[in-house]
Amino acid sequence: MRQKRRLVMIGLTTLLLGLAGKFVVAVMDAREAARQTNCRGRFCQLNLALSNYQEFYGSLPPAYVVDANGKPMHSWRVLILPFMDGNDLYKKYRFDEPWNSPHNSQLQYDHPRRQYCCPGCPDPDQSVFTNYVVIVGPDTPFPGATSTRTGDFDDGEANTILIAEINNSDIHWMEPRDLSFETMSFRINDPNRPGISSPHPKGPGVCFHDVCSGFRLHSSISPNTLRALMTISGHDPVVRNRLIRKESHLLEE
Repeated sequence: MRQKRRLVMIGLTTLLLGLAGKFVVAVMDAREAARQTNCRGRFCQLNLALSNYQEFYGSLPPAYVVDANGKPMHSWRVLILPFMDGNDLYKKYRFDEPWNSPHNSQLQYDHPRRQYCCPGCPDPDQSVFTNYVVIVGPDTPFPGATSTRTGDFDDGEANTILIAEINNSDIHWMEPRDLSFETMSFRINDPNRPGISSPHPKGPGVCFHDVCSGFRLHSSISPNTLRALMTISGHDPVVRNRLIRKESHLLEE
């Protein structure tokens, strides 16, 4: 009898542990789904801000604004603040001073700073680092201190990455620095060099200028395909719709 009770207790304990494990996994999955949804919302807001900026000024913002000596001073993330519900912060910001001047540094925690931080990063409510960057370099939508229009996209708006996600970023959201086309890695989640990366299991997010939506890059995407998706020249076009298939290179959220 005692042995039978012991077996019953062992069985119940195993069952409860199994149920508890499944519950924990379900909670973790739900939290990750919420983080991915919120991350997608960040992309939509940034994309809409860039669209409104272009409608108002006639072009996309430059990747950065330079001083008289050509040194980068201010980021595109600051330039679009009026279109990110950040007009009050934009008015306080001093463009005649560097982004990290004593005055401008006092503004780093102001709204809408959180919109530049992925909900999946550590301590997103306190971070001043951005997880959303552009690719800077010749033949990209953000060549540097000069601006482009979507009419310059010979590959088409639907086939050129506008904004990308980067994990473990050390780029301050106000800093005039992003991913460099010339030095970045073209492998997804490369642990050795900066590149497009994410803590999300489905892969890092990117957005294209033609839709207010985010896409997830599959780890199997080739470096050559990724390069082609970053350029606007038309010399090496890649059609996005051909990549959107289940378990293929580009996964739509």
